Amino acid sequence: MSKPRTVRLEEWLDPEVENYMEKNNLNNFNQLVNLALKEFIINPQTIELKPIAKDKWTKQMKKAYAKSKKAMDELK
Repeated sequence: MSKPRTVRLEEWLDPEVENYMEKNNLNNFNQLVNLALKEFIINPQTIELKPIAKDKWTKQMKKAYAKSKKAMDELK
C-alpha cells in the first residue's frame, strides 16, 4: 500500500506543532510524525468520523480532481 509523503496541518495546529517540537527538542517534523503514529497505533483509539458540509466536500473534490486531471483523463 502506498503511503502519503506529505502531511497537511490545520492552520491552528501549525504553531502548536512548532511549540511542541521546541519544548521537546525534536530535530524535525518527521520525528514528531513517527512518534505520534507509533503512539496512536500502540494505544487503542476510538475514531469518530464527523460529517462534512456538502459545499466543503464539493470544493475539496474539485481541487482533488483538478490536481489529478491528467490521470483521471487517462482512465476514461
